Amino acid sequence: MEEIIIARNLDDLEKAFPMERNKFYEEQIECFRKNGKPSKSVDIVDAFLFNEHGELYIQKRAKNKAHNPRLLDKSLGGHVNYGDTIDYTVMVETVQELQVPSIVLKTHQDYKKTHKLLKNYLNTIAIMKQIDTKLFWLEKKFSNESATIANYVHLFIGVYSGRVKTVDRESSGILHYTLEDLYYEMETVPAIFTPDLHTLTKKYRSELEKFQRTNQLIED
Repeated sequence: MEEIIIARNLDDLEKAFPMERNKFYEEQIECFRKNGKPSKSVDIVDAFLFNEHGELYIQKRAKNKAHNPRLLDKSLGGHVNYGDTIDYTVMVETVQELQVPSIVLKTHQDYKKTHKLLKNYLNTIAIMKQIDTKLFWLEKKFSNESATIANYVHLFIGVYSGRVKTVDRESSGILHYTLEDLYYEMETVPAIFTPDLHTLTKKYRSELEKFQRTNQLIED
């Protein structure tokens, strides 16, 4: 069954509409060939997940992924299906990509309260909160070409201290990085990381460092 995702025209981001996933990418790749830029965006949830030691989960994309295969990427990410909410999507993605259940909190106060209540259970469940929604133009590497795709990113951050188990079709492995080591390797061997990861870690560096430093922002 064809996946129906949320798309938006770049000149009217407030209006979301359904579109077949394959059709969206076929259209936007062709649009990039002709005009050198996208005309529509696709809604995406992305997440940075830390463990209790302040290490970030970094996912290695599977070789059969439609774009950016084999590259190191965010902890998790996925398309938002038309009719689904953002919170629902990120909770489903944590299970589908990492086989980890998660709770999404609406406010920082709820996040702090939930962390305090569940701090002894973070080896079995992740707790997350949304930190931003923003449009990004990102380079995607497809099988035989690259194209700039507009992603309307709903970005989450959270904590989980248990084991992860990747799904073969989604990922070929999970690595653990401190932010210091991650930024060092992104500078020295940039080609092994996705453009998404480069863009998001540059844009949200201060938020990521604060989260790592204060161990889930609980002391704020």
